[in-house]
Amino acid sequence: MEDRKRKRIYIFCVVLFLLGGGLFFYNVVKSFSGLGSTLSEYAFPGSHSIRLEERGLYSIYHQYESVSDEGRISSESVEERSIVVYLKKVPGTENVELKVPDSKKRYSYMGKKGVKILEFENPEPTGYLIESFLSAPSRDASYTLVLEHGFEMTRLKGILLSQAFLLAPTLFAIILFMRTYIRS
Repeated sequence: MEDRKRKRIYIFCVVLFLLGGGLFFYNVVKSFSGLGSTLSEYAFPGSHSIRLEERGLYSIYHQYESVSDEGRISSESVEERSIVVYLKKVPGTENVELKVPDSKKRYSYMGKKGVKILEFENPEPTGYLIESFLSAPSRDASYTLVLEHGFEMTRLKGILLSQAFLLAPTLFAIILFMRTYIRS
């Protein structure tokens, strides 16, 4: 009877460990595949109407490299210094203060690369008109700006949650295994 009970506990420990590992890998894949939903791409020069539903700090990145069906597309010829961006609240014409970030954070996601050029605070869900052009006009100079909210936090939360899913059941299984092993 005692032997049968011990086998059940061992099987439970193994199942718990496998469940933790499965949740770990599922959450890692889910968090990294969900990152694209926090990034919104807009082609410029020109203007776009956007609606931001979430409050908080938003960042504007210059996407200097991307991937398409034709291969790699690079817009490195466009310098970040020459990009002019205006952001206005809609309805109305109130300009939103855009700040130059302290550091030039970069991102690389699914073959796309960008550098952070501006950031702003969105105090409430509202619509905006984003306009951008180059201060030194050049022929056929098109570029992509990426608007993001919580990209770094989404990745960080996903990694931390994944580690918790792996470590908590594993530690519980080890403690349970050691407890039954020491008793015998």
